Amino acid sequence: MATAKAVERPKPKQLPAPRLQNRKRRHAQLSLVASVMVTLAAVNPCQALDYSAGDWIPFPVGTNILMGYYQFATHSDLDNTIIGAVPDSHLDSDIGIARFMHYDQILGHTIALQAILPFGALTNGKVNGQDLSDASGIGDPIIAVGMWFINDPIHKRYFSAVNFVSIPIGTYDKNSALNLGSNRWQNDLQLDFTEIFSNKLMIDVAAAWFHAWDNDEAGRGQQTLRQDETLGTYLWIGYDVTSLLHRSIMPSALQAWLSVGYAGIYGGAQKLDGVRTGAELGEQQIRISYSQFITPKWQGLIQISHDVDARGQFKQDVGVLVRVAKLF
Repeated sequence: MATAKAVERPKPKQLPAPRLQNRKRRHAQLSLVASVMVTLAAVNPCQALDYSAGDWIPFPVGTNILMGYYQFATHSDLDNTIIGAVPDSHLDSDIGIARFMHYDQILGHTIALQAILPFGALTNGKVNGQDLSDASGIGDPIIAVGMWFINDPIHKRYFSAVNFVSIPIGTYDKNSALNLGSNRWQNDLQLDFTEIFSNKLMIDVAAAWFHAWDNDEAGRGQQTLRQDETLGTYLWIGYDVTSLLHRSIMPSALQAWLSVGYAGIYGGAQKLDGVRTGAELGEQQIRISYSQFITPKWQGLIQISHDVDARGQFKQDVGVLVRVAKLF
């Protein structure tokens, strides 16, 4: 009788070693991002103070303006320039800003003196599935001085420069991932040119240079965060819709503008103790705004924005800004 041959059982298939290594490497990188990119998640409401269409058309010398802002924004995508998309990440922000502006004159030029105080809350924070504790309090106060080198109300042409300096005394906890304060001095220099054509069409362009000093209580609380220089470009195109309102629903309406805009932010790469974190400030944003004087002394503005692209930071799904201004 013939002897039966042993049946060889097939060996279980194994994941190729390179693929397994890549997966482990990816997991390790994401874990690093979750612990390091909290420096990015700590959104600073006035990191580079944005502006709305026509903001740098000056009022007469002696005018004071008191403004109140509320901004809500939600973010559901986080990008890291080293490893790409960081899954399961989210952040909401509710920010208020109190702002005072006074117009004066020096050496024949109109100037604007400003004091700005941001406050609010950062909620629903998550990076790579890791929940972040909510944060609330005040942001870093800002003082600013602006000057108009061209102030030509006859031809409606204006050119100005303004410098914002943030003072690092806002709410900051070195053991917290999210903070309203930044624990570092920051400077934002903006140049703006605005011209109105045929009393109807407004072109408003601006460029900004942003510099941040070091934060020596970042990361684990004893690490140093450094950030590269940041540049910003802005464009607004506005149309005076006052006459349209007069002909339709609001015969007694005061001046009103409808504007569309674009903002591009470049640079701002961050390093923690000399090591790149993959956090940057790259952003491409579109926005639309509507402003109107409700009375000769009161103005309201609403603005909606959306990031079409973001590199090295959270991408804003939608942002809503409401502003009320009182002249006196």
